[in-house]
Amino acid sequence: MENFLNSLPKPVLAILVLVVAIIAFMIMSPPHSVCDTQADAFKELQKGNIFPTDYKKSKIPPTVVRAKEACQLGNSAGSCYEYFTILREVAEGVGKASAECTSQLYGINEVRSNLNDGIELMARLAWGTKPPEMGLERFGWMQDAEIAIFCRLKNIYTRANGEEAWTNFRKKVYEKFPGEELPPSADPALVAVEPRKATQVLSEQDIWNRSLFSVRCEVY
Repeated sequence: MENFLNSLPKPVLAILVLVVAIIAFMIMSPPHSVCDTQADAFKELQKGNIFPTDYKKSKIPPTVVRAKEACQLGNSAGSCYEYFTILREVAEGVGKASAECTSQLYGINEVRSNLNDGIELMARLAWGTKPPEMGLERFGWMQDAEIAIFCRLKNIYTRANGEEAWTNFRKKVYEKFPGEELPPSADPALVAVEPRKATQVLSEQDIWNRSLFSVRCEVY
């Protein structure tokens, strides 16, 4: 190989070295795609919401962390307003991406984890501490505004991941729904009994009928 390289004219050798260098650079630094550009713009817009912001030499945690905690503790329209607003803004940001880039944007760790957590939390808050009755009770305290946000999240999820992934996702959430509410024990010395999950006492269809997942999103 060394003899072969030495036998090459210097101009040819220079071109060969340049080509190898370009190929190596492209492998190590792939070209910036349209989706990469959209992802970068999205991240910039969502700084402070789901991405931390830089202040001097420190990183300020995203607002979604505090907002989610407030929603979980308050479990009301007022306490969840900021959290749901952030989820809606993130979903709208992903929704503005071109069709071929939706999956890439949803696949960003901060996007996937926050939107998935948001969908699950909304469904669990609506469900409550025991299986709700069918009809309006399955929405809990949520009104049209909150349900519309849930439907927006569902739309973005299915657009990015497909209907089959959505079905599998909601089935996993079913496993976290409580199936019964046990009265508190009068004897503090007794070991608390773990209530059964919804999947242990209800059929899959019954859970769907009683949950936020059954909402007709075309209405919203």
